[in-house]
Amino acid sequence: MNRICQSSYGNLEAVINFAGHEGNPERALVHFFRDRRTGKWDTANIISLDPLSGGSIIQNCTKWRKGQEHGNFEVVVLEKDGLMMHYTRDNTIPVNNGIDAWRVPTIVNLDEHPQYGKVVACGAAPLLQSNLPANNSCHGITLETVLITDTGDAMHYRCAQQNDPKDMSPQWKLANRITDGATGPACLFQSSRDHLNALVPRCDGITEFTFERGVWSRTRHIMAARGPACTFAPNPSHPTIHIILRKSDQFCVATKITYDDGNKALWSTLSQVPSPLRSTLLSPHHNDCPGHPMAIVSQSLETLGHSPNAEAIVFHPCGTGWQDLWMILHWSHLTASQDWVVSGVVMGEVNGCPM
Repeated sequence: MNRICQSSYGNLEAVINFAGHEGNPERALVHFFRDRRTGKWDTANIISLDPLSGGSIIQNCTKWRKGQEHGNFEVVVLEKDGLMMHYTRDNTIPVNNGIDAWRVPTIVNLDEHPQYGKVVACGAAPLLQSNLPANNSCHGITLETVLITDTGDAMHYRCAQQNDPKDMSPQWKLANRITDGATGPACLFQSSRDHLNALVPRCDGITEFTFERGVWSRTRHIMAARGPACTFAPNPSHPTIHIILRKSDQFCVATKITYDDGNKALWSTLSQVPSPLRSTLLSPHHNDCPGHPMAIVSQSLETLGHSPNAEAIVFHPCGTGWQDLWMILHWSHLTASQDWVVSGVVMGEVNGCPM
C-alpha cells in the first residue's frame, strides 16, 4: 500500500486511518497534506467513515476536463463486506468544498468473476498508475491494484484510463490471480516500461512476481522477511529500487535491485536502515501495525516545488504507560547524502495503532 504521494500542487498528500479525528472515537480515513510553503502537515477532508484498512493514494495524470490543471486524487480503501472502495477527489472543484469533493465512482471488486466467483478482500491494497495498456482502446495509462482475499489469493485488478470526458466512470476488471498463500498487502512498482512488479508477503517471506504481456510469473524470493514491503528510488539518476521491509525483530531492512535493460535484477545483500529508524520496540500495550509502518514516495523533479528527496511517513509507538499510543513522523531520505532525517511531525499523538 502507498499512503503518501507528491501532487502537482507541490504538496505531499497522505491518507491515514485512525480514531479520534475531531473528537470522534470511531476510525476514519483522513486526507492529510504537507504545505510546501510552510512545511507543516494539516488535515484536509474525511474520505471514509467506515474504513477497515489503511488507504492508498495517487494523483491521476489523466485530465478528464478541458483545461484541467491538476489531476484528480484517487484512493482505495477496504470497507464492510470485503469491498474495496475507490474514492476520487475531483480537483476541478475548489478544495474548500470539503468532503463533497470526494466521491465513490466505483467499487473495485463489485462484479462477480466467471472463473473466480465473488472476490472478498480482507486487507489494504496498493494503488499504482502504470503506462501498460489494459486494452486496445485506451491510451496506455492504467490504474493497477492487488486485492488479498479471505482465502489468501492475490488478485490483480486493472482500470483503463480512457481520457474521454464523456466516460469518466472507471471500470475495474479482474485481470488474473497472481498467487495463492498471500498473508498481507502486496506492493506494486514498475521496474521498466514493459514490466509491472508485485511484492507479495507469504508465510515464508516475500516473493516478487513480474507481469509481462498479460501474464504473471514468479521472479525471486526474499527469505526471512515478514509483512508488507514498500519501495522507493533513492536517486533519480540511477536505475536502482530500494525495498523497505521488516525482518525478525528489526523495524526495517533495506535491499536494492538494479535493473538492466533486460529487466534482469542484481540484488545486493540485505542491509539495515540507520538507527533510530531501524528498530521500533512495541511495549506490551502496543498492538502491532497491521500493514507496513512506513510509506515512501520517491522524489520527483517533474513539477516545480516537488521535493528533491524521497519522503516517508512512519508510525512510531510512543509512551511507557498502559495506553496504545503512537506518533506519526515525516522522514526524508536525502538524495545528496543518502541520509535519513526527521523533517516534521504529522501527528504528535494517536490513541490506537494508525493504519
